[in-house]
Amino acid sequence: MSASALTDTQVRAVPAEDVASEVPQANEVDYPEGHWVAQSVSHGDAVEQATGALRHHFREREDVLVAMELAVYYRRGDNRACVQPDVQVVHGVGRSPSRSTYRVWDEGKPPDFVLEVASPSTAGKDAQHKVGEYASLGVCEYWRLDPAGELMAKPLEGYVARAGGYEPVLAVAAGGRMWFRSEVLGLELRGERRERGTVLVFRDPRTGEEWASADERERLSVERERQAADERASAAEREREIERRGRQAAEREREGAEQRASAADARVRALEERLRALIADTTNPSAGG
Repeated sequence: MSASALTDTQVRAVPAEDVASEVPQANEVDYPEGHWVAQSVSHGDAVEQATGALRHHFREREDVLVAMELAVYYRRGDNRACVQPDVQVVHGVGRSPSRSTYRVWDEGKPPDFVLEVASPSTAGKDAQHKVGEYASLGVCEYWRLDPAGELMAKPLEGYVARAGGYEPVLAVAAGGRMWFRSEVLGLELRGERRERGTVLVFRDPRTGEEWASADERERLSVERERQAADERASAAEREREIERRGRQAAEREREGAEQRASAADARVRALEERLRALIADTTNPSAGG
């Protein structure tokens, strides 16, 4: 039985005042770090693989935060107003390693991308309550992955913010498969069944590369560099071959020119000999008898 309560109709946000309003306090309260325990092997694998893959993808972007199980506090003065996404991506805030919590009022914005990995104990909350919180917070995209393959109607669901709520991300065909396009990530996503459960697979539409983990992406990067090096070496070899053939053609032309010059010299010498013979005959008429 699927625990998914999301449908193809728009999911509405909970009232904004229930999420974003500030609770006056005489003194600032404590905002403790979140705690996480994987609900199963497949749940832990999916969370860690997605986080590692996204961190590797954005490794050269200092302004992009990719965090796993980082507590998000969204109402100043109320440490109960907290969500803890399995994975979140935020553009424009930096990826300081000293950040132990994410406070929306300090960061200046909510997360842009949130992924929740379903488990028997969380699937219902993810589908019914968290979706409203994330919509009200202003999270641009909310995604859900089912690593067990039995908690949701589909292995992967994506929702994008529209007019105060969420609408489903529509699937598109690419590379012979169906993908869901994430505008926030600039990537295409799908769920894929692996030996230890369903994981999130990414595709870069610019290159067509597909990967599910940092190791896979690194292998692709190494392979791409190797192919590029091979192509550069082949191009250099073609250039050398062109130069070699050019030198050979120039050498043949030089040899031909030398041969033509030698033949011309021989003809000149033959003419000179004939001319001397004619002159000799003319100056010595008795020589003919």
